[in-house]
Amino acid sequence: MSGTDPRPYLTEATYPCGRDQVLRAAAAAGAGDDVLGPLGALPAAEYADSDGVWDAVCACDGASIHDTAKEAP
Repeated sequence: MSGTDPRPYLTEATYPCGRDQVLRAAAAAGAGDDVLGPLGALPAAEYADSDGVWDAVCACDGASIHDTAKEAP
């Protein structure tokens, strides 16, 4: 797992929401790169709540945003 628990930065997010909305909510709440990097590496999916976001961060198993960018076509 990589990064810091994003849930404290997601209290103002409106769920369900996608990765981009999660990133915007975390950035607006003052999250740093240690939170935003792993959030940016998440699959572009709908997340039901902040626990779902955290589960997805943990499932990425430390993949960085740079690792996932290499996989893009």
